[in-house]
Amino acid sequence: MTTQELELEVVCEEPTLAELYRDVRVFIVRVTPDIARKWLETNKRNRHLNKKHRQFLASVMKVGDYLLNGETVIFDKNGMLMDGQHRLYAVIESETAQDFLVVRGIATEAFDTLDGGRARTTGEVLLMEGEINSNALAGAASQLIQFIDRGGIMYSSGSGENVRKCTPRLAARVLLAHPGLRESVAAMRSSPVYKNQQGYVLHYLFGMVDQRLADEFASVLCGGSADTGRPFNVIRESLIRTPLTSSTRYTFAAKCVKAFNAERSGDRPKMFKLGDKEDFPTIDGLNYEWLAGTVE
Repeated sequence: MTTQELELEVVCEEPTLAELYRDVRVFIVRVTPDIARKWLETNKRNRHLNKKHRQFLASVMKVGDYLLNGETVIFDKNGMLMDGQHRLYAVIESETAQDFLVVRGIATEAFDTLDGGRARTTGEVLLMEGEINSNALAGAASQLIQFIDRGGIMYSSGSGENVRKCTPRLAARVLLAHPGLRESVAAMRSSPVYKNQQGYVLHYLFGMVDQRLADEFASVLCGGSADTGRPFNVIRESLIRTPLTSSTRYTFAAKCVKAFNAERSGDRPKMFKLGDKEDFPTIDGLNYEWLAGTVE
């Protein structure tokens, strides 16, 4: 046992269990990139490496969000790695040291029973922490992170380089920095035509500039307006005629920004368009520089 390993006592109340698992040992190990490389040399029988998952874990480790959580790195009785390759590759990629619970001495034939579970989603974790509308709130936090990481562009998915995946810990930091996101989710969930994570975040961003106008955005999209020519109503009618799809979410979000800007300036265009080569519009009055530094 090295200075980086702490052996844990394994208590078996039944003598037969103690005998059956006499070769099983449990350690807490601070794994450096050098240790990870050494352990990966024993990686002879494992699933194919998932590059995106490895990069995701590395990004979490780099910002200090990876914690000892009870998941184990497992070796069989011959010293071969059975489980944990993605975490070990992520240690190397992130150039950090991470604490892992390590189990040695597992029967080789147990390999086929691994990876049968499903990780909790961010929404499920938020629900366990007492949040209401937890799945919607998780989606809103993810969309806000995308908006920040992409420099003020609102895409319809989280894929792409240099975009953080919204883990439960990152979602918690988003909500700490932006508690009003909860109210935006509640406000937009009453709108049947634009009840999605982009709508939640647009309402929140608009509220940073003008809360009254942001609330009117939610109200008009929900129930319409007697002033049929106002920009928010034009957007609502457009959405009723052409419901959202995965391919139109980006364009519609851009049109909503244009409608918000028109409401602020007093313009009343009859329709809103986004050209094929046109950039995503800027929300007039939003402090993008400040926003970019709110969630590290």
